[in-house]
Amino acid sequence: MLGYSGYTEHSDYYIAPHDTWESAFEFLKQLACESGDDEFCIGELHKGAVLKLKQVEWYKWNEDKGEWVEYDHR
Repeated sequence: MLGYSGYTEHSDYYIAPHDTWESAFEFLKQLACESGDDEFCIGELHKGAVLKLKQVEWYKWNEDKGEWVEYDHR
């Protein structure tokens, strides 16, 4: 595993790997807010023939709660 990474809803690329899940989560929250997105995913970044996220979790901004909440992004 290279670290924790993810991307915002309308992004075409992963963020650089972070050593901790918490660090990547905080960065993705900030990036989503600054880019006007209301959802992002985060997971473990693994290197193979291509970079791949595993153990992916999706988060969406919940206006009623005023916080990011995990949801099923199927």
